[in-house]
Amino acid sequence: MIKNVIFDLDGTLANSEELIIKSFQHIYKKFKGHEVSESHIKKTFGEILEKVIRAEFDEDYQTVVSAYREFHYENFDRYMKLYDGAKEIIEELYLNNYTLGIVTSRLGLTALKILEMYDISKYFKSIITADMCVNHKPHPEPLLKCLDELEGSRPETIFVGDTVFDLECAKNAGIQSVLVSWSNLDANLLIDKPDFVINRYDDIKNIIASIK
Repeated sequence: MIKNVIFDLDGTLANSEELIIKSFQHIYKKFKGHEVSESHIKKTFGEILEKVIRAEFDEDYQTVVSAYREFHYENFDRYMKLYDGAKEIIEELYLNNYTLGIVTSRLGLTALKILEMYDISKYFKSIITADMCVNHKPHPEPLLKCLDELEGSRPETIFVGDTVFDLECAKNAGIQSVLVSWSNLDANLLIDKPDFVINRYDDIKNIIASIK
């Protein structure tokens, strides 16, 4: 029986794709003199920002990340939004006594800003961000840390995400994975298949009902 539902944030609940792409294009243009393809940027989705910037840029990390964050923060309210139906499913699960958590590769500052913008932080018993962990997805540490704070067990938990890092994190933690179909992944091409795929948030309720 499922008692705990843990969500990734970007690409799963928060439609941050446009903001992230524009933020990266800003630093590519600033430091490399040109933009890159959106598909190139999307391949990095789910990775922590520091890892991506250190791999992509030769310039001083703090200089590049400061330029990224400045653009990101200045345009946050303009481009950041929740996916349609995200707030409703969170409220419904909470009111039906499911314990909810967040595991995200974002830092705490912007993760909490998203949740507070839409008045949903109050529904989550645990919110694990990148700056709270030594190891990051796909390492199981953030997911297991969240589960510990939820005081839950692995068989009673599902993790909903949109990237291969989410799926691998769930597998490494021994927790069933749920892939959202609006992600940039083709579930049919994945080596490690998700346990479930949802086309809309309401499908989560069907998954919960199917697991005894």
